[in-house]
Amino acid sequence: MAGEEWLHATNAQGQWVKTGPRSALMEEIRHHARKCGDAPLALPVVHIILMTSTGQVRLVQRGDKPENPYMWDKAVGGHVVTEDPTLPHAAFEENVYKEMGEEIGLTNIEIAPSPFDYIHRLHSGTLDLQEHALIRMIDYDPWQGVFVQVKDGKPWVKRLNVVVYAGVYDGPLTFVDGEAINSRSMDLNLLHAQLQQSPWLYADGVRIFMQRYRPLMMAGLQEHSVG
Repeated sequence: MAGEEWLHATNAQGQWVKTGPRSALMEEIRHHARKCGDAPLALPVVHIILMTSTGQVRLVQRGDKPENPYMWDKAVGGHVVTEDPTLPHAAFEENVYKEMGEEIGLTNIEIAPSPFDYIHRLHSGTLDLQEHALIRMIDYDPWQGVFVQVKDGKPWVKRLNVVVYAGVYDGPLTFVDGEAINSRSMDLNLLHAQLQQSPWLYADGVRIFMQRYRPLMMAGLQEHSVG
């Protein structure tokens, strides 16, 4: 396919195994996962979890996509495209800017280099959170498994070589490329209850970030919203 992206695939330790055109590589991995019950390789991605300064999580509803169509999901995510198969951290950061611009129209992004710097900047009052997003890296997992729903075939287990970012943004979300069609902000307790009652409404990544990252997502926000 002309102009198709090429992706790298990695093993459980995050080491490069092979590179191929996106559609062909994903079909190979998907076929193996459906046959054997698990994916043989991981695809490098970034996930960005956004909160409001009052402690609500910002979700987007996915469009008519091959994976998890019309389900509610984290604010931003995308495959890492880079020529370097060693997948340096800079490649993941570059993809954060790319995906946030393409998916929600946000280009004013500040990535804090440390949790201390993140909390300091969040409380300093020098950043307009209606105009800027403040985020920081909270996890790296070279072999995260997610259960993927599809509209035209069997669900499958996908493996992700993922860097996870979380942070705060209070401004509007502008859907640029059709990846998402709607958004909402939810109280975490309400989201937890809905994940129990109606899990089919949410992409599996929502369950994962609620189980793993809830305290990190809330870091600094209760004090910030009061102060």
